[in-house]
Amino acid sequence: METYNKRFNLKHLLIIIFILVIVLAIVISISQFTFRKEYQPPTALINMLPRYRVIDMDNIPIKSDKDGDGINDQKDILMGAKSQLIEPAVNIFSEGLNETNYYNGGDPPPGLAVCTDIIARAFKAAGFDIRQLVYEDIRDNFSEYPLRTLWGQTRPDKDIDYRRIQNLEIFFKRNAKALTLTFNYTSEQDLMKWLPGDIVFFDMDRDGYTDNAGIISDFTTRKGIPKIIYNYIDPGHTIESEILTTAKITGHYRWQ
Repeated sequence: METYNKRFNLKHLLIIIFILVIVLAIVISISQFTFRKEYQPPTALINMLPRYRVIDMDNIPIKSDKDGDGINDQKDILMGAKSQLIEPAVNIFSEGLNETNYYNGGDPPPGLAVCTDIIARAFKAAGFDIRQLVYEDIRDNFSEYPLRTLWGQTRPDKDIDYRRIQNLEIFFKRNAKALTLTFNYTSEQDLMKWLPGDIVFFDMDRDGYTDNAGIISDFTTRKGIPKIIYNYIDPGHTIESEILTTAKITGHYRWQ
């Protein structure tokens, strides 16, 4: 009799344990309980998507439309820059490329570029021939440019002059609207001075010389800092990246 009672009690104990296990499993399933000390929720989709700058590019003060396509020049330049991100061009000075930087007709093949080519191609999409415009300005104002000092030239060379950043910087100083170099992304009022489609020159390694140029995009970082569309030796191809706060800004212009 005593042995029977022990077996009976053991059987009930096992049943009770089994029931408790089932209840615990249900509780864990319902509450999604975790034994980890900290629960890290998955990254929100919104944090993985690019941010646009909410600026109505159709209603900015610029109304000129060089190519007559119904889109103002500032927006056209922006679109021309963004189109170059679809198939990013390789930087001509990339290690191991061994590519010439002089081309008859000026513009390199579509798959190659330096920073000035990004600007020239963006302007071409808006109806402006930067190659011709720079040539004419140098022809009429030769002493204003460093052709003789830097390259020993005695006359303009239409196929290379506009692709040299030193010349392009002077061209914009002489022919575009110079804007602020002070950048403060925490101020909405200051940010509005940096419109998509503006041209910005940079000293990337802060050695005192301008060595890069790009166009402000309508994409921003999560902090709201506008990105720049440019082509530089690092990373070696056309890119859209935030360098307004990392590189030294040496020029900021708007074409009008």
